Amino acid sequence: MSVGVETMKMARIANLDAGDATQYMTAALRGFNMEVNELNAQKVNDVYSELAAITAADTSQIATAMSKTASI
Repeated sequence: MSVGVETMKMARIANLDAGDATQYMTAALRGFNMEVNELNAQKVNDVYSELAAITAADTSQIATAMSKTASI
């Protein structure tokens, strides 16, 4: 439940569809071999938000790039 709340926060902050936010969160947690829990979901949100704030990319672009490179 708590991971769902963090995913909805991501969707609201980044103006994403809930389904897209869920895919991005799942890709990040699985891609980086992180346990699915509230703390790790908060970390993902923090990283995506910070990167979006300091770059010209938005959260969906960052999430897509991370999902492609996480396994490397």
